[in-house]
Amino acid sequence: MSSVHPRGFTCGQRTFVPPGLVTAVLGVANSVPPAWDGLVYSPDDVGRLLVCTLQAHRGRVHHGVVLNLRGPDAGTVWAAWRDGAEPYLAILLPDCPGATADGGEGCSEFAGHPGAHGWELADPVMPPALLALFGPLLAEQDRPPDGRVLDAATRFHRPTTNRNPAR
Repeated sequence: MSSVHPRGFTCGQRTFVPPGLVTAVLGVANSVPPAWDGLVYSPDDVGRLLVCTLQAHRGRVHHGVVLNLRGPDAGTVWAAWRDGAEPYLAILLPDCPGATADGGEGCSEFAGHPGAHGWELADPVMPPALLALFGPLLAEQDRPPDGRVLDAATRFHRPTTNRNPAR
């Protein structure tokens, strides 16, 4: 992370991507011209755990990355959901053009997002001692419907900007 001090925390709300939304995400992703010839996205490319990475907010609508499209300026497929409801929207949005003054870190949000840029926010992670104590309970709570076990790094992962053409 850059030397800029955080201006706040990310929202951090989490939910799972329902199977019907995976189909919608693939429809959106595969409808745009591919970054490389023959590129087709598959269900394995779609994220299954959504994390609202916007600045902590009072609204009930959250946004999380479902699929980073490959290539520079390709954009990202985001999902939206309300508290207590399944994600209901998959939309391709351009990446936020914001970057640190030294150009070292780009924003991980969508263009025109509310709140601070990604590098200005801190993740709402648990201190290591609490994570060790409650990690097994959190892993069970965050277990996706398909039974996979997510480690702490996966549960608290924030998507990176899509500006890296090597992806």
